[in-house]
Amino acid sequence: MKKLLLVLLTLAALSALCVPALAAEEAKDAAAKTQDKGPAIEEKAPAFVRVWGKVSPWDGEGIYLKNDSGDGSLDQVVVHVGEKTPAVDASTGLPMDLEKVKEGDVLYVWTGPAMALSQPAQVTALVIVGNVPADAAAPEFCEIAGEAVVPAPGGKGNARFPLTGGGELEVTGKTAYTPWLTRQIVGMDDLVPGTRVLVWKDKDGAAEKVQLLPSVYQGYVRTFATMHDVRVAVNGGFDAERDEDVPQFSAKRAENGVMAPIRGIAEAAGYEVRWDRDLGVVVSLKGETVFSVQPGSDAVETPELGEMLLSAPCVKEGGTTYLPLEDLCRYLNLYLSLG
Repeated sequence: MKKLLLVLLTLAALSALCVPALAAEEAKDAAAKTQDKGPAIEEKAPAFVRVWGKVSPWDGEGIYLKNDSGDGSLDQVVVHVGEKTPAVDASTGLPMDLEKVKEGDVLYVWTGPAMALSQPAQVTALVIVGNVPADAAAPEFCEIAGEAVVPAPGGKGNARFPLTGGGELEVTGKTAYTPWLTRQIVGMDDLVPGTRVLVWKDKDGAAEKVQLLPSVYQGYVRTFATMHDVRVAVNGGFDAERDEDVPQFSAKRAENGVMAPIRGIAEAAGYEVRWDRDLGVVVSLKGETVFSVQPGSDAVETPELGEMLLSAPCVKEGGTTYLPLEDLCRYLNLYLSLG
């Protein structure tokens, strides 16, 4: 009995030593996992998500794709297609008739990062590509984020455009440019901020062909910071000669960012602006109200979504009414190209 009691006491003592050590180790592991997850939380969500797979039987609405390659977590997805969604034949660059797509055909689809949480996942297509040759890569979907960085005269290298969500598009003197569903002649100068394109690349990663897709924005805005304020240009830049006729406006620096004049930017982008005693500033497009806002208010009023919060309240100074630049671009559907 004495020996048994001694053994039990020894085991109890060891347990008392091991449990805190184990807890500390688990806490250390948990902290390490938290640290591992930390940067991922801070990372920006991708601007666009590519899904692909074989067309499979489906009783519901949309196109059901199954990806059996193990490439990514979205191995089953239902794609919803709008009336104006471009569907492109990768071999020719011409429109593809989705009514003729059959079971087993492989489609590549680009969508936004938001998707319906269901099983399978539900996405809305921004562009669809099919009939990719077996010995070729699918073209890539990109959105231009800013002006091209061009080598200095006499320098080596090619022009490179920054892209929404990161990365860049390299074009060369041999790059071919084609429009979508028009006979318009397009070229490198048409790659303005907000332009969406499909890109066929060569073996070195440069663009062999760039197809300009229909614009989804009303226009674009660029900014240029000076010592005294921030300049805002609509549908152009700040080159003294090339952008001589581009509308430019002075914005105000604020604690939460930049405050931009509503009327100037909206009218330069093709909107109508008026003052209403009860509603405040009213912005319309082709006679249809887009939003209204009262000075001092921290929200705009929209016909479809009702009241929408602003990142900072509307301000009126010296007869000019200002909104946060990012909010103003969002409600005017303008692509904001910073810098």
